[in-house]
Amino acid sequence: MKKSEYSEITKKYLKRRSYLQKINLGDLVWDENGWGDYHTAIVKEVNIDEDYIRVIDVTRSNEEFDYEYFLTEEEMLKKGFSKEGIEKERKKYAGLIKKVIENKL
Repeated sequence: MKKSEYSEITKKYLKRRSYLQKINLGDLVWDENGWGDYHTAIVKEVNIDEDYIRVIDVTRSNEEFDYEYFLTEEEMLKKGFSKEGIEKERKKYAGLIKKVIENKL
């Protein structure tokens, strides 16, 4: 492997690691299904070493899923979603978020 290839891989790894470290239990994230629909989910676990998050998908009967690719609140705002809409979701799922943060799920 060339030194430049190794450098690029290391750079991507550190960027992704930093991205995952900013995610907290109880955060809302969204999975885009490719049809323009977004599945709202609550972060239950962040596994930095294995590069995924475990979520409770509130749009699919509160099932648990492991997401590798998802959108954060900040990314949803950049896509044009409103802060008010996100806050509405946060209030709607406040009880479940509290249970996740308290590790009761």
